[in-house]
Amino acid sequence: MRTTILGGVALGLLLALPGPASAQSWAEAQVADLETMHEKFTSLAEAFPEDTYDWRPMEGVRSVKEVIALIAAECNLFPGYLGMDAPAGVAESFGAEMERLTAMSRSELLVELDRSFEHFIAQAEGLDESARMEKVQFFGREVDVGTGLMLAANDMHEHLGQAIAYARTNEIVPPWSQGDSM
Repeated sequence: MRTTILGGVALGLLLALPGPASAQSWAEAQVADLETMHEKFTSLAEAFPEDTYDWRPMEGVRSVKEVIALIAAECNLFPGYLGMDAPAGVAESFGAEMERLTAMSRSELLVELDRSFEHFIAQAEGLDESARMEKVQFFGREVDVGTGLMLAANDMHEHLGQAIAYARTNEIVPPWSQGDSM
């Protein structure tokens, strides 16, 4: 089921590209997607008032702050998992990185979220075709780096949906959709 969904997403992205899907246009589309997520996550994280950062829909589910920290952690750690450089000062394990990030104040976390996305995007932009074809272990399977970037973005989109649901539940309209009649 998961393979089918991922394959469908990949096919949809390929069909959305203008003209023939070349390696260059695929790489550009991946970077553009990360840039869009950067804008959406940052604006949404800023839209949540500080007093909602500890809100969670139920016990055992991530809070608003933990979702924002998760995305910063992924932007910090995914490059290393994909054979690229991780930013300085990042914890080596996911658990330790989450602990580091959730200990931050709202304002510190917003700065870190922005910095982490900028780093991940710069790493993705800097990949040439041979680097995109290198094999890595990512999410428990061997994939090429370009596919790993797609899997990372898919995971991050899932959490963007989570953050949007959290916002709407707290009567926060995502900044990019304000004024939409839908």
